[in-house]
Amino acid sequence: MNTFRIAGNIVSIESKSIFEGIVHVENGVIQHVEKTSNGKAEYLPYILPGFIDSHVHIESSMLIPSEFARLAVVHGTVATVSDPHEIANVCGTNGVAYMLQNAATVNFKFYFGAPSCVPATTFETAGASINAAEVKDLLAKPAIKYLSEMMNFPGVIHDDREVLSKIAFERERVGGLLIQAVTIRTHIDDFIVFSGL
Repeated sequence: MNTFRIAGNIVSIESKSIFEGIVHVENGVIQHVEKTSNGKAEYLPYILPGFIDSHVHIESSMLIPSEFARLAVVHGTVATVSDPHEIANVCGTNGVAYMLQNAATVNFKFYFGAPSCVPATTFETAGASINAAEVKDLLAKPAIKYLSEMMNFPGVIHDDREVLSKIAFERERVGGLLIQAVTIRTHIDDFIVFSGL
């Protein structure tokens, strides 16, 4: 990895200010930001945090993750929260495994979830399906960070055991606390229901 310094106008999201400074990088990791002036320098470039695309289905771009990253990063996007349910609808867990494997080849942060609704509804004709046991296996992978959007709200409301099992596996994995959401009482248990990030 590289060790270097870069001078510029630092855009601080935290302090909501712009100031002249130097970013110190050692072995590819920002070590600290040195403020050299309270003002801006017209001759220096602007340095700001990268964007995170907080809900994307990479497959919709018709690109593999590594190519998506190559194109996104030039526009300031450095990470995604990605639900791979579209490739899962076609290829099942093998499709998700491919996305994880390809994403690992680049220095772009992909935060993949375990697809919760494959197929999305019982009215859909899909090439694959992912059951609760397969969701549990996906959630055990370090590269899978969360249970993806639960689109099957009728399954939640009407106590579909398969749907509720998927939510329960994620709830167990995170120690009972899920994203800010709504608690729904069911015949089996109380579940915290959440939608996509």
